[in-house]
Parts: sequence; C-alpha cells; structure tokens
Amino acid sequence: MPNKQLRFKIHGTTPKTLPMSELADVLKKLAVLYGHEQAVHFMKVEDGSADCIAEIEESIEPAIIQRSQKASKGQGPKEAVQNYEGLYEFLEAKDWQGEVVSDSGDLIIEFVSNREQQQPVVGPIWQEGVLDGLLTRIEGIDQTIHVTLLSEHRRRAEMNPDLGRKIRGYFLEPIRLIGRGKWFRTAEGKWELEKFIADDFEVPDGASLPEVVARLRAIPENDLTKLNDPLAEMRRIRHGE
Repeated sequence: MPNKQLRFKIHGTTPKTLPMSELADVLKKLAVLYGHEQAVHFMKVEDGSADCIAEIEESIEPAIIQRSQKASKGQGPKEAVQNYEGLYEFLEAKDWQGEVVSDSGDLIIEFVSNREQQQPVVGPIWQEGVLDGLLTRIEGIDQTIHVTLLSEHRRRAEMNPDLGRKIRGYFLEPIRLIGRGKWFRTAEGKWELEKFIADDFEVPDGASLPEVVARLRAIPENDLTKLNDPLAEMRRIRHGE
C-alpha cells in the first residue's frame, strides 16, 4: 500500500534558524499528536518555512486526521490534546503560526495565535439608530431617565424626563426608541452598544403582547427563550405577582 505524507508547516522560521533542540521538541509533540507512532516516520525539514515532513501509511491517514482535528477542539485522548496545546503554546510564544496539511494540500489543523485572530478595537462611534423591544423597566428621579427594552438582548437607554413620561404608558408593550447609539467593535470583531440616548419614540404596530412575545422568542439566542412563561414573568414585573 502506498505511503502518504503529512506536512507540518511552521511559518516564521526556517531550517537554518530553527534550533535543533526546539525542532526535536516539536517533532516529539507532533508524534504524540498524530498517534500511531510506530507507523509515522519523520523524513526531512524542507526549505522556506520549516516544513516538517512525515511519511505515514495510507491506511492510517484518516485516523490521524480525525485524532488531530479532535485534539484541536479539545476532544479525544488526553495526550493528543495536551500535545496540540503544547505546540500551540510554543508557536504563540515565538509569535509564529503553523498548520498541518495533507498530501493533496488540504488543511487538517492550524495553529493561529490569539493575537492574529483579534482585530483592532474600533470606537467609540456615535450613530443614529433605533432600538426595538418590550419596555420592561423605567427608572430615574433626576434629569436622566433609564429604561430597559427586551428583544434579542436586554438593551438600556437614556432619555430626558419629558420623554420618560410619554413612554410610561407603554410599559410592557413594544416600542421603538429613536436616537443615537455609542458603539465599539471588540477585538473579537463584535459590535457592542455601550450607550443609547433616545430623543423620540414610536409604536411599531398594533400587535398584541402574546404576538410580540412569539416574535421575540423566534429570534435565536434571545433572553425570552430562557423563560418558561414570559407573560407570567412580565405580569410579575409589572404587578409584583
């Protein structure tokens, strides 16, 4: 049966700059990650990036690929997971990246530093916008009134007392706040609302409260999915039942 090759590519170094002691440690971890140690044979380190070439029997290639991919997700044998993490930590400390590719060039696993995955924090950015949701809280006794809307997330907003008095009759009803939001983009690339200042509002439509609840519960990963009886919870909030 013909043999196959697995190529562990280390980006950031070369065979001429990678110390032998570090190469030996990498190959030891790689061998445990792959498993089937008696059937995996180190061949050479190629020029360019430090590409560590291993030859394996074709029959065990699927098992090695599955074991390596599971280990990269923290699954499978403990020793495989530990050595995947050891390779990751080694590369991250050097500010290098790595990947394992098959004979055909398919990516099996990769080692990408958290620093590479993160994006620059952006913001604050003020932007005109709206917030939709059920009005579940109104509070404040000074010149700033704070409200909470329940939709796919719990959103908080600020407004002046005049607007607060206008919307209090819509408690536990759907409303749309109109104003300006202060947004940040996190290092993970997610936009987060830090502050919203409302200067007007409108009632989206004439839907009943059960209809609105049904719509909101249909939104994936929203807070209402965590409540067995959202209507009872809203009555409790409103009337203290």
